[in-house]
Amino acid sequence: MAHALEGRTKTLIELLRERKRLLVLSHSNPDPDSLASAAGLRLLASTCADLPSVFGYSGKIMRAENREMVSSCNIDMVRLKDVDVSEFDCLALVDTQPGFGHTHLPEGRKIDIVVDHHLPPESPFPAPDPEFLDVRTHIGATSSIVTGYLMEAGVDVPTDVATALLYGIRTDTADLARNASPLDEEAYDFLLRRADRQALSRITTPDLSHDYFRTLKQALTNTRIYNEVILCSLGKIRAPEMVAEVADLLLRLEGNQTVFCGGQVEDLYVVSVRTELERDAYYLIRGAFDGIENCSFGGHGRIAGGSVTLPDTDERTVSRIERRLERNILKTMGVDGVTVKGFGGLRE
Repeated sequence: MAHALEGRTKTLIELLRERKRLLVLSHSNPDPDSLASAAGLRLLASTCADLPSVFGYSGKIMRAENREMVSSCNIDMVRLKDVDVSEFDCLALVDTQPGFGHTHLPEGRKIDIVVDHHLPPESPFPAPDPEFLDVRTHIGATSSIVTGYLMEAGVDVPTDVATALLYGIRTDTADLARNASPLDEEAYDFLLRRADRQALSRITTPDLSHDYFRTLKQALTNTRIYNEVILCSLGKIRAPEMVAEVADLLLRLEGNQTVFCGGQVEDLYVVSVRTELERDAYYLIRGAFDGIENCSFGGHGRIAGGSVTLPDTDERTVSRIERRLERNILKTMGVDGVTVKGFGGLRE
């Protein structure tokens, strides 16, 4: 342990030392930043408070990079349905907050710790408030905040946790090119000296399934370009992560500044936003869902996402949602009276 701990790190460790067992949670389908943040917080708890912990999740790990990250970084996870929440006297939430629609929390249980970097939900936290709340919207990744705790506490971060935290920062800040703060840069440098670069390579370029390429073909077929705005519909897909992955890819199109990508996953219609504009992506996703019922969304900086719970999975219902989203998006982006084109209309 480092000496003379102050501020947030000291407060957090003191709280952890008062508890007997920790349950770490995130949003339903954990992404790299949430996976890494959970691993880092568990390391802090075990090293600085001798506190045993479990990382519980309720959704799926579908994206190939995320599955490889779990494997290569030895991230231990347990299905939340297999966890007896009553056995834990401390519940922590990382990379999300109470009130976000993609976050399902145990009923009747207070959340003791919240660590996140997203804009808070528009509705207030369910009472009572967490004992420890650290939400810093100017930080690019929750992994950076957790790494800051570890650095201040003088924790010897093992290679697998360092690799996970580094990858979490890389994904949420595009290798420090997006939304990066001084803490992100400091954490990145600290972790780079401790990470397994071969493992990082495996995570970054995993093997991809046939479904991936079929979905990619569908994406290119159903892409519409309005000046510098791209709209893309993937149709029915198996994993919500594919929506974000295609949005990331389309943002690289020359001359483009903003992407809205959507797809149907069972009874959900999922949307991802990527932008190079100065406007915060949160406000773009909020505009996209304006007036749409049974939706939830969140975002930060240049990335945002959300979903609509469909009343049924009839094609006409999905088409109505897509048309409403498109009208909202074009209004939000100030696009009017332009000629739409797809990749068939592009010229070399």
